[in-house]
Amino acid sequence: MKRSPLLLIIALFLVSDSLTAQMRGRRMKELGTPQFSVSAPGYPTASRDSARLEVYVRIPYDAVQFVKKAITILDEKDNQVKRQITAFESTTDDFNTTVSPQEGDMGAQAFTLSPDEYTCIVEVTDQDTRKTGRRKIKVDLSPMGEAAAISDLLLLDPNEKADTHPLGLPLIPPRTVENDSSIYFYYEARLPDGTEDLFVRVLSADDNLLAEDTLDVRGKGTFVKETVKQPIVGTVSSRFKLEISLASDRKKKDRVHASTVVRNLWRGMTVFVDNIEEAVEQLRYIAYSDELKKLTKSKKDKKEENFRAFWAKRDPTPETPKNELMDEYYRRIQYANDKFGTWQDGWKTAMGMIFVLFGPPDDIEVNMYGRDGRHYQRWTYFKISRSFTFVDYNGFGEYEFLDPYVSPYGTRWR
Repeated sequence: MKRSPLLLIIALFLVSDSLTAQMRGRRMKELGTPQFSVSAPGYPTASRDSARLEVYVRIPYDAVQFVKKAITILDEKDNQVKRQITAFESTTDDFNTTVSPQEGDMGAQAFTLSPDEYTCIVEVTDQDTRKTGRRKIKVDLSPMGEAAAISDLLLLDPNEKADTHPLGLPLIPPRTVENDSSIYFYYEARLPDGTEDLFVRVLSADDNLLAEDTLDVRGKGTFVKETVKQPIVGTVSSRFKLEISLASDRKKKDRVHASTVVRNLWRGMTVFVDNIEEAVEQLRYIAYSDELKKLTKSKKDKKEENFRAFWAKRDPTPETPKNELMDEYYRRIQYANDKFGTWQDGWKTAMGMIFVLFGPPDDIEVNMYGRDGRHYQRWTYFKISRSFTFVDYNGFGEYEFLDPYVSPYGTRWR
């Protein structure tokens, strides 16, 4: 079978916090950019003078065109201090895999840095469309310079392994699926002499203790690298916190600890939904009026059940664990919030609505008119033979429809 290679350039920048202010206000205007997820855990080293940062980038195969892949990484702290370039080819024998958002290519790069605060910027460029996606993450490596230090916690997927990760690939973002009885996580720690136990806790979103276990580290030395299988209680809600600590008293303020928030998803749930109330409101573009009314008025204990039922009816592949339509819809919602938000959420704006309904335009014309000094954009969708024109009336980047548009979708009667 013919292989379908992928071409991407991933550029990663590490800048000190002093450069962050210079980057505020920069907004990437490109639409239809590659979608990807990033995790940047920090680790202590044998020396207190340095720390290790590992940057994982996961790109769904459906996010890019079918050419080879290259990775470029730039590390910068005030002045450029490192530059690492890695090029490799990623291919798949199965065409269905290349168009599945469930599968993806994961790249990783490690950096040795001083224990300090950084801003990590990851850019992914599709070499076919020349469009670039960007993620920015705050990274605090300063705790790794203390005498005792515990790394960030990295959740692993035991069902998805590689030579470099024999116990499982990182789960990005960290998540579990309903009915999971345990989770796997990796950590590294620099410990004081004589340390016998570490304490692992599962906490609710409001920090109530749900479960607690101990890790016996006697005889493992002062520097520990370990993968842990941790049981989780069946009563865990849609989100919980996993914590590892050097102190038995979890209320001790100066204790050495690390934690991560984990999403607990039901089968078919997308990682792009954080809040059911908001997710229900965001259905206004595709839900019938009676459906939206039922969901809005549902009591709290029934809202999630009705939300599940709404999307189950629209699942194009009910035999698989993923609801592709739901995933795409809320991925567009998130993108619209990132790119079009002003005084209101991006998905509520004119551009946001069109993007959510139709995705990235096939063509964008900027300032077609402009004689009145205003900014214009016209988005054209060849597949539906439609164009939408937006105008920035007040000069603050709040684009509105030039001509009124009433969507035939969403909150309609049937």
